[in-house]
Amino acid sequence: MYKLLISSILLSMLLMQSALSFSIVSKPMLLKIKQKYGTFAARRFLALQALMQDLKDAPLEKKLKEVNDFWNQVKYTSDMKVWHKKDYWATPWEFLGKDRGDCEDYVIAKYLTLKELGIDPKKMYFIYAVVKGRKIPHMVLGYYKTPSSTPLILDSLNYKIFPASKRQDIYPVYLFNGDTLKRFHKKKRKISSKKTILARKKWDALMQKIERNIL
Repeated sequence: MYKLLISSILLSMLLMQSALSFSIVSKPMLLKIKQKYGTFAARRFLALQALMQDLKDAPLEKKLKEVNDFWNQVKYTSDMKVWHKKDYWATPWEFLGKDRGDCEDYVIAKYLTLKELGIDPKKMYFIYAVVKGRKIPHMVLGYYKTPSSTPLILDSLNYKIFPASKRQDIYPVYLFNGDTLKRFHKKKRKISSKKTILARKKWDALMQKIERNIL
């Protein structure tokens, strides 16, 4: 169910955006962060930079674990409580500054951090899922060693990284990697163009905020 074949053009847009960086915080930007979010948030930004420096040449497994652990320290809070919106995709700056966010924010932050650490974005997918028994919509980050591999799941509900085959508590609905969506259902129905366009708009808006250094 989790296995997929990835086409060579799947991440063309994301690869063009690979030069974007959210983790390098200049002194003027750090001052803005402190003024807007407080001293604790500024320290968290410095901690992220230190972590990324430490992980620069680390093995893959260590990068996945340390990045997953770092972002899972942020408190879960609904978009409505944080942003007064039903569904808001925060940048890693906003997520870390507010020290609050929902499942999409964890996935976005982990994805972009790992990409900056040199993890091939073609191997990482945002997976929309349902929590079994509760029918709660959820999102996790899947890392695929090969296109046909069972992915490792980086999650904000279960902090330990497991292969998807050992995560019987969640059921995948569809996945995407920035500009492409793929349906998981057995009937292989194509996801509606409306939902595809909405996800693309959210991703583009997110990248624009990062490019403009919006805090």
